[in-house]
Amino acid sequence: MGQSSIRVGDGSGETWRSATDRLVADIEPCDVFGANWARRQQARLFTVDRKCREWAQTTALLTGTASTTWPDTSDLIPPVVHLRRGIQASRNAREKALSRALSSHKWRAIRTYGAGDNGHLHRHTAVYVGADVGASAFDAWRSAHTDNSPLADESAHGPGAVEVRDVEDRDQGLVAYVMANTPGLDTRGKRAHGLRSAPSEQQRGAVVLDRAGVSPLTFGHT
Repeated sequence: MGQSSIRVGDGSGETWRSATDRLVADIEPCDVFGANWARRQQARLFTVDRKCREWAQTTALLTGTASTTWPDTSDLIPPVVHLRRGIQASRNAREKALSRALSSHKWRAIRTYGAGDNGHLHRHTAVYVGADVGASAFDAWRSAHTDNSPLADESAHGPGAVEVRDVEDRDQGLVAYVMANTPGLDTRGKRAHGLRSAPSEQQRGAVVLDRAGVSPLTFGHT
C-alpha cells in the first residue's frame, strides 16, 4: 500500500493524503502549526536555549525511532498507529529513566517530533545538563525505548540514538535542530512560517500529531 492510499490510522477511514491536504488548506495563522504559532514557538525556543546555556555544561540530543512497516510484511503502518505503538508506547518508561539518570543535576528538556522522508514520526529530546556528562548517562533512556516500543528499530537515527557534546559559545546547533524538525518551524531559510510553507513530509507529520491529539513541542523536565 502506497502513501497515497494509506489510511491516517485514527479510525476515520480518511487517507493520509486527503487529511494532509485538508489540514494545510484549513489552517489559520493562530492555529497550532499556523504562521503566528510558529513565530511564537521560535521565539520561545531561542529564549529557552539562551537561558539554559547560562548554566548548562552539556547538551544531548536523544532520538527514539520505530519501524514504519509491520514486522511480518513490507506494508506501511498507518501513521497514527505508528506513533502510538512505536513512539508513545515507550514514553512513560523513557521519561522515568531520564528523570532518574539526571536526578542529581540541574537539567531541562525540549521535546519535539521529527518527520522522516515519508512523514512517519520519531521523537527528539534536546537536553541541557548543568554537569559534564557523557553518552553513558543516557543508556537507561535508550534501553527504556527499545525495551518498551514493540516497533523500535535500527533506522537512520538508530532505535535509541544519543548525541552528546559540550556547550560552546554561540553554538545554537541544538535549538536549530529542534526548529528544523518541528512541523511548521522548518523554514529552510525562506523566512516563512507555518505549515503551509513547510516541506511535504512535515505537513504529513503534522496531520499525525493533529489526529492523535499530541502537542508538537513541549518544554520542561517531563
